Amino acid sequence: MRDNKPGKMKVRAFVTDVDGTMTENYPVIDLEAASVLKNLVKMGYKVVLASGRSIYELYSLSMFLGLGKYAVGENGAIIVEGTAEKIKPLADNWYPLQALSYLEKDLPEVKVKSSLPRFTEVVLERVPEVERVRESLKKSGLPVRVLDSGYAYHIVNQHVSKALGVKELLNALSIKPDETVAFGDSETDVSLFQLCGYSVAMANSDEEAKAHARHITNASQGKGLIEAVDFVFAKLAD
Repeated sequence: MRDNKPGKMKVRAFVTDVDGTMTENYPVIDLEAASVLKNLVKMGYKVVLASGRSIYELYSLSMFLGLGKYAVGENGAIIVEGTAEKIKPLADNWYPLQALSYLEKDLPEVKVKSSLPRFTEVVLERVPEVERVRESLKKSGLPVRVLDSGYAYHIVNQHVSKALGVKELLNALSIKPDETVAFGDSETDVSLFQLCGYSVAMANSDEEAKAHARHITNASQGKGLIEAVDFVFAKLAD
C-alpha cells in the first residue's frame, strides 16, 4: 500500500523497531539511519526504540545513539524511562515459562534462543514453523501467544504487544499516540501501526506488517527508515 497523499498531522514523536528497521543487516545498526534519528532529536522530536530485544540492550542503544533515556523492550512488556533503575514491567514470565515447559514435551525440536535475560517472555529459535508452535500452545490452554519477529519467536503473555508499552511510555512523555509515527517490519509492529497516528513499513517487511501499514518504503531496513523519515517531512508533518 502506498499512501502518497496522506493528510497532514502534528508529529511530536517517532517510534521505531530496531532489527530489520534500523539495521543494515542483522544485527548491525545502519549508522546513517541512526544519524537521521539523532537529527530528529536535535530538532525537538522524541524518538523511542520499541523492540523484542532486552530492555538493557535498548536502553543502552538509545543512550549511546543520543536518542533519549527511555525505551520499550520485550515486545512492549517492559519499559524504562529516565534512568536504568526505572524499569517498569507490564507483565511477568510465569506463563511464558509454563508454555516453554509444555512445548519442550509436545515439540522436542523447540530450542531456546541464546539472548540476554528476559523479564517477561521466552525467546525461541525460529524452528519448527511458527504455526506448529502456535497450535501446540493453543492446545495447552495457557494465556500466551507467539510473536514472530523474523529473527526469533517470542512467547509473551496474551495481553502483551508493543502498543501496550509504547502507550505507557508516550503517556509518561505527555505525547498522544496520534501525534506519533511508527516504523517497523514485522507482525510484532502491527499493534504499533494500529496505535499510532501514522505507520510506515520497510520494503523488507513481512506481509502482516505491510497489510497494516499506511505506507511502504521502496528501500529496505535502515535505508528504508531514512526514506520513511524523508516521506514524513515531505508529505505528512504539519
